[in-house]
Amino acid sequence: MDTVTVNGMVLSAMPIGEYDRRIVLLTTDLGRISAFVRGARRPNSSLLAAARPFSMGIFTLHAGRDSYTVQTASIKEYFEAVSSDVTKMAYGCYFLEAAGFASEENDDGRELLNLLYFSLKALENQAIPDELVRLVYELRLFLVMGVYPQVFECSVCKSKLTKGWLSVERGNCVCEECAKRKNEPHTSARLYLDESAMYTLQYILTAPIGRLYTFCLEEPVKRTLYDLTVKWRRRYFSREFKSLQVLEEMVHFMGTL
Repeated sequence: MDTVTVNGMVLSAMPIGEYDRRIVLLTTDLGRISAFVRGARRPNSSLLAAARPFSMGIFTLHAGRDSYTVQTASIKEYFEAVSSDVTKMAYGCYFLEAAGFASEENDDGRELLNLLYFSLKALENQAIPDELVRLVYELRLFLVMGVYPQVFECSVCKSKLTKGWLSVERGNCVCEECAKRKNEPHTSARLYLDESAMYTLQYILTAPIGRLYTFCLEEPVKRTLYDLTVKWRRRYFSREFKSLQVLEEMVHFMGTL
């Protein structure tokens, strides 16, 4: 019997038959994989926690010809402060769905799993605004996917950027001097990043993942980066996220934006 042990987090779970569940795992070594959890819907099942979204730990899997089956699981983290709060759970579900979209099978999922872990821990921290966690998560996710904004040097003169114009279509940035010389029209596909927004974006893209949630944002910078993430998602993501729609409807209803 072939078995494999992986470190991972449950991204989603769905019922199969009367007693089983099919889960999607994000793992460090195998990327995104699907696995069956036999008997997970029985109240006394030892694998009950292994079939819950947000569960993170060590999973021992039987590798069949076409699928994996969970044999044992040692869950180290449940993120209960997220799953027990309606608003935080909405943010968390969006993070999970986006991670599933960003990951691939048989790929190195270590960086994405670390980002997901630290972002969910930040959601649990009452001192960190939920909308800040979302902004940072999305911007860093762009980096993991390889579609991040090129904001470190001017695409024309190659000078180091401290502020400038970001093109959503081209994915690059030009300094103010080059923008004036090119005399390009100001359109909705271009975003101006002042020194504060540029510095913050550069920090989010380069900081160690464990240091991502150690700052606060002033309202103008937050609005700029929020506008960036919305336009960047529409340009570079090939699908809409149901969980994001639910989250935004909830946030709008609660008046927290």
